Formats: sequence, structure tokens, C-alpha cells
Amino acid sequence: MKIIDYLFKTPGSSKTILEILIPYSKHSLSDFLSENLDSHVSHLEAINMAEKSYLRSKALSNNPDIFGLSCTAAISTNRLRKGGDRAYIAWYSKFSNGYTSVVFEKNIRKRVEEDIIISKIILNTISKIIGINEYLKINLYESEKLEEHNL
Repeated sequence: MKIIDYLFKTPGSSKTILEILIPYSKHSLSDFLSENLDSHVSHLEAINMAEKSYLRSKALSNNPDIFGLSCTAAISTNRLRKGGDRAYIAWYSKFSNGYTSVVFEKNIRKRVEEDIIISKIILNTISKIIGINEYLKINLYESEKLEEHNL
């Protein structure tokens, strides 16, 4: 994911990022969450991942402003896959939690294009959580959908 490159190119990132985990396979994700989910690449999966990340962060830091952030996505691929191209980005903190969903039109964008858009959404989510009111522009086609949900 481009987001990891973006974050680690920022000077001082080692003072703000506690850890980045990528449970890529279903087995790895089930192990991370300590449960088997019926629905993969869903808002529920993203929320569960963000909450687990938050709880791990609390164990690693006394900072009251910590948060957990997650992304689960099914993006453009070279194999046949059920369902559309989509991503769910969730956040979880003691102050707020929620998720953003993006649904891409299938077979229109290259994988790297969808990755860049998702990475921008993640950066915008981080900006929102830490109170920076500047956001990157997200360019979507009319047929694509971006929604934010505060819980």
C-alpha cells in the first residue's frame, strides 16, 4: 500500500507511529482479531481491526490521543473475484470511531490508482482524527461512491 510509503517518508514518523501490521491473508487476519469473521472486506471487519489496533496501542503507550486505524480492501486484481472493488477505512479512539467506505467501478482503474485513492482517504482520516482541517482531493468517477460514517 502506498500509505506506508507516504507515512514513513515523513520526518518524525517514528515518534508518532507505534506499529503497522498487515494481516494480509484470511488466516493472519483471524489470528490478529482472535476470531473468524464471516464477512471479509466489510465495514464490520474494518471496525474490528481498528478497535484491536487501538487496544494494542493503549498497551504500548500512555498517550491519551492514541487511535487505531485500519483498512480492508478488495481492489483491482488480475484474477476473477466475486464482488466489486472497494475499501473500508476505520478509526477507533476514546474520542470517536467510525469508518469511510469507497466503492470503485470495477475494471475501470488500475490497482495502483485504487491504492493511491485509498491511501489519500487514509491520510484524510488521520488528518480528521488529529484535528488538521486540510484534506487531499479524492477524484472519483460519478459511478463511484465515498461515504463516511461516524459511530
